[in-house]
Amino acid sequence: MIYIPPAMRAKLYLSMCEALEVNDTPKSPEEAQRLALAQLVTGYTGEEGNFALHEAFRLADALAYWLIDYGDEGPHGFSIANVACLVGGDRDIAKAALRLLGARPTFDVDGPDDWSTAPGLRSKSIRFPCDILVNRLRCELEEAQSFAIPRRCISS
Repeated sequence: MIYIPPAMRAKLYLSMCEALEVNDTPKSPEEAQRLALAQLVTGYTGEEGNFALHEAFRLADALAYWLIDYGDEGPHGFSIANVACLVGGDRDIAKAALRLLGARPTFDVDGPDDWSTAPGLRSKSIRFPCDILVNRLRCELEEAQSFAIPRRCISS
């Protein structure tokens, strides 16, 4: 973990928000994504960061690819419980990944989902398959293996 004093963290957050052209009240899923990036990066650098940032990005990447292939048009609604199951029940990683997708909490007790890319609007409920992260990691591994230099080329 990187140590950054609170004053530097505040400057980093404000600078990122300015560079990404966002404020604390995003008006679109895209703005929510950029705000989430600023908050996650500055939040992770402190002592209280309790999740690995790369895990949140990897999960968000897997979810985004799945949505491209199977999600149809948005807005989308997500169950935190469903997403957390994909990473061993870690709700912090699940929330971070959904924030990187532009989702925010709905705060609707009677609503069908916990988070949505458009809170307050009707959204398609998404349930990700249990093997989504494993399948994405397999694809990444296959891609990496295709770029690897065969051992016989490395001989001296």
